[in-house]
Amino acid sequence: MPTSSMSSFPARPDPRRKAEVLLLSLADRGGRRILKALQAEHQIRSVETIEQLRQTLLIKGVDLLILDRSANPADDVIQLCRDIRLTSSVAIIFMVGSDDPTLRIEALEAGADDCFWRRLGLPEIKARVVSLLRRAAFGAAAFSTNRVLFFEGWSIDPHRRILTDPAGRLVDLTAAEFDLLWAFCRNSGKTLSRQTLLTLTRVGAARPVDRSIDVHINRLRSKIEVDPHRPVFLRTVRLGGYIFTPAVEVDLLPERNRARKTRT
Repeated sequence: MPTSSMSSFPARPDPRRKAEVLLLSLADRGGRRILKALQAEHQIRSVETIEQLRQTLLIKGVDLLILDRSANPADDVIQLCRDIRLTSSVAIIFMVGSDDPTLRIEALEAGADDCFWRRLGLPEIKARVVSLLRRAAFGAAAFSTNRVLFFEGWSIDPHRRILTDPAGRLVDLTAAEFDLLWAFCRNSGKTLSRQTLLTLTRVGAARPVDRSIDVHINRLRSKIEVDPHRPVFLRTVRLGGYIFTPAVEVDLLPERNRARKTRT
């Protein structure tokens, strides 16, 4: 999918502007119910097919995608979510036709930010949409200008793609290792499955293999952990994937920070 119209890190949104929401859903009673509920507060457009959704994204960017699993065969919509996650971090909500935790897990592992039953009450649906848009706007503001991120004395610069250790030394990372660390820093404290890591990075893009993630993570641990065999930063979650434990800070005031360092 082309990336020109849907940047991974959109610019800071104007608080006076209504969010652009694209809904993939059938024009049935349930779809119309959700569309009507969201129209009052958001600029929302509804399409019924994946092809229509792709064409819309070619023309303009959006703040939020709502993907209704009932609109197409399940595998198509799940794969669509994975495809989008390869090139974009746009906020995604997945709606499923039954209150089945297995379906929700599958959607979240495909890269969705939230997943809920299609028949959920309208007040809760509206609240979830507003909450996700708020979090997405904060993330966009933090990362859109390629700010340096810090954790436990380390710094990672996405613009220059460099990692610096607490002693100020540059750490040599492969492209895959850098992409993984950048994904972890943006999702600190969250358990990320191997499939999610595949969709958040280019690791295994040519030939997606879950276990390729393990190889790259072991190599990354050898470069950022004091003891790679007893990792502190990058921990394995049994049957879940991996979690990056440090608190990550964003350099939102680089000029002030540089002035402070100069004075000291």
